[in-house]
Amino acid sequence: MKKIPVASIEDSMVVARDICGSNGNILITKGTPLSAAMGRRLESWGVSSVYVEGEEETTEEADIERESPEELKNHLIEKFISVIDKPLMKKIFNAVFEYRRSKS
Repeated sequence: MKKIPVASIEDSMVVARDICGSNGNILITKGTPLSAAMGRRLESWGVSSVYVEGEEETTEEADIERESPEELKNHLIEKFISVIDKPLMKKIFNAVFEYRRSKS
């Protein structure tokens, strides 16, 4: 599988992992064929990248390790956006950020 930006989705690509929205709901399930139009729709829903079937093998952790601290922070904000205003979730966000930053 490989991670690609939604703007790079081409017809007949196949989803390798479920695609979830910012609230955690599954938008598109694993195994679904994609189209360029679907990529535009995902982008309008705030999804920036997806995993598609292909020869390049990668994991989200490996992608995060290559990110700069600013990119990592933006990636995590995207994941925590709906709950970041809650004090406990803010603490969890900071803990995850520091942990991931220390691994890279």
